[in-house]
Amino acid sequence: MSDEIDQLESSLILAAEECPPDRFEEFHKFTSHDDLIIRKLSAHGPVLIRGGRGSGKSALMIESHRRMQSASDTFPVYVSLRYLPLLQSDGDEYIEHFCILLSVAIQKELATRSFDAEFPRASDQLSMQLGLTGLSQALGRRVVLLFDDAAHIGREKPLEVFFDLFRTLSSNLTSCKASIYPGVTKFGVRFDVFNDSTVIDISRSDVSNSSTFFPNVVRARYPRLAEREIFSDRLSPNQFANLLGRSVVGNLRGFILACNRFDSAGKIGIPDINKCFLDMATDYYWPLMEEVAPKLGVYESLVEPARELFEAIISNLRERQQRGAAPDRVLIHRQIVSNYAKLFEILEYLGFMARREASRAMKSGGRGPVFALNLCNLIEGGAVSSRLTGEMINGWLEGMTDPAEFHISGPAFQNIRLPSLSTERGLSILDRPVSDLAKSAAYPYGLTQDMINRLRDAEIETVGQLAAAEDETLDAIEYFGVAKIRRIRAVVQQAIWM
Repeated sequence: MSDEIDQLESSLILAAEECPPDRFEEFHKFTSHDDLIIRKLSAHGPVLIRGGRGSGKSALMIESHRRMQSASDTFPVYVSLRYLPLLQSDGDEYIEHFCILLSVAIQKELATRSFDAEFPRASDQLSMQLGLTGLSQALGRRVVLLFDDAAHIGREKPLEVFFDLFRTLSSNLTSCKASIYPGVTKFGVRFDVFNDSTVIDISRSDVSNSSTFFPNVVRARYPRLAEREIFSDRLSPNQFANLLGRSVVGNLRGFILACNRFDSAGKIGIPDINKCFLDMATDYYWPLMEEVAPKLGVYESLVEPARELFEAIISNLRERQQRGAAPDRVLIHRQIVSNYAKLFEILEYLGFMARREASRAMKSGGRGPVFALNLCNLIEGGAVSSRLTGEMINGWLEGMTDPAEFHISGPAFQNIRLPSLSTERGLSILDRPVSDLAKSAAYPYGLTQDMINRLRDAEIETVGQLAAAEDETLDAIEYFGVAKIRRIRAVVQQAIWM
């Protein structure tokens, strides 16, 4: 049984919040830039760290919590807001769920660290404020609250309540920190995002600025892939690591999935990387849209237009393709980005592109942001030659190529139509049958048919019912033990949360 659990944990160790605490240090490495972010998470004042899926937000929050535990002047509390009732409530009901969840996390931290102090079970904002003030005074320490997964792109209404709590709980004795995704706009009328907090954007897509980060990650998690002898003469271990990092625009989850494809490989050459890119586009990136769509709430209908927009970019680059260095970045007029803002946010969240510059002058007039495109879909779509060369690789790693420009008067996006958004009704994934969580490209660690049949026999028909089921209920199902329940929980987490 222990071997089965170890194997399961190893396969699911894509998200930092799901990593066993005793193995966190083994699998996570941090750069000097990361250390600056961690220090800001430990300092006074409210902080929001912003990044797409798998960009490393949770790892930074957890590492900050770990480091503060050894400090004498802070009492850190890490709280994952992946809690189903929070997604299904608003107003006073949300506040009650939030305060109880935070109370339990504080009590657990006190017990774990054997502090001689108690914290009341608060169920409203005032009780929580008084409790935090009393706790800080009793311990003689500043309380630091680290809220992970604070924002869900498909359920924005409760965010106004959260940010009101975030602002109210922040004080000289309590520092609030939270991770959010790109494109959060529902901050409420009482929270000014730039005046009431410090916002830190996480981006590692430009490997030319940090050529050691991805090689260090490879050495930590895949030591075999850092050995020179397994690579061809035209490819060094550092080039390999940085090229994979650049291919997924710096997204750590995508990077780990790409590395997994080489873990048992023999000799690795440029053709093998070429195949990896094509497979990642087919097996990972396009299925991501299928996985994410039902948890986007009111934005579910925008997934198809987002696909069309990205395909339009690729098609345009394919038509422009020239010999020599292959363009891997695009400069898009700001009015185009404004017109399709939510589509670009979805594509950034999914890792199809990453914003590299907020504004750059265009040759034909006007300004716009620069986006780096992931190399996997770039090659799979034929926007660049599918036959990788050393010249192409060097150009990508050194950031030497000029971005392709998309002008406001250009025809590239003229056929993109935005549908009308529906009223907010919750996440459709909760009403989907459990069979939607079967093993597939969207859910590589999904449920087997036998597990699905046993859940149905236990009258657990939908994803929402499965998410709400207690461990005792699942454990009562025949042949369901610790490993299967952990796998189910991991798949449900992937299905519902961003």
